[in-house]
Amino acid sequence: MQAPAIRDFEAHERFRATARRLSLDPDSVWVGGYVENGWRHGRHVFECAGLTVAGASVLEFGCNVGATSIVLATMGAVVTGVDVNRDFVELAGLNAASYGFAHAIELLHAPDTRRLPFADGHFDVVICSSVLEYVPHDILGAVQRELDRVLKHGGTILIQGTGNRLWPREVHSGRWFVNYLPRAVDRLLAADIRRGVFPWQMRRGFGPAYSDAGLLDRGAGYLEARRRMGVSAARRMLLRTAIRVLAPLRLSVGLLTPTICLQLRKDGGIAPGAARDS
Repeated sequence: MQAPAIRDFEAHERFRATARRLSLDPDSVWVGGYVENGWRHGRHVFECAGLTVAGASVLEFGCNVGATSIVLATMGAVVTGVDVNRDFVELAGLNAASYGFAHAIELLHAPDTRRLPFADGHFDVVICSSVLEYVPHDILGAVQRELDRVLKHGGTILIQGTGNRLWPREVHSGRWFVNYLPRAVDRLLAADIRRGVFPWQMRRGFGPAYSDAGLLDRGAGYLEARRRMGVSAARRMLLRTAIRVLAPLRLSVGLLTPTICLQLRKDGGIAPGAARDS
């Protein structure tokens, strides 16, 4: 499978110009380099998740500049991306055109993500990459229920890169200890303090019909993805040990890392033991 490459240089220049207009650096790894970064790292999560990506109907929730959508389209998925920010939808469209996916990726502005414009059970896979921590806390549960609604039975929700509020340093801003401040402080400071999300909100917020694939495969997919990403053998050994320690507690290691990485299967909540015995 060939890596995504720029196909339409005119669209690429318009992407760069639009990024600058939005006060974004088009040479940043998280803007102009995001597709390459996603191919070198995020792609392995999809490959090791036990999913058939090619031909699957995939929703990228919070498409940002469209990088993950482009990676998934390169892998053969039928991709729809949504974002609450109309400017990012425009930017993602130009990025998709740059890589030759102008008509292959559907991109929509969704100003209220509690009401997505899709039928029940429309998607095989829902991807939430570094986005759920940006959803206002008071509507996060409603958004999770809406994502559950549009995912078909037997489908998968992949959460990755979501800052974990258990950790003292917020991963996106780099600020220390803000994860531990009560939300009431926001009003006192008249500031929007970015925080992570508690892992139990991610695990339970989609409802009881989900099984944690990290428990079902005993962390095999998680570890293989990290190996392909180039994570050191020493760190993988540490992760392997953590998986063994957490297994009796029915916790997957991705719930406790600085960024939450979680693969949930909508299968009625099959217990790990039952899945192995079937």
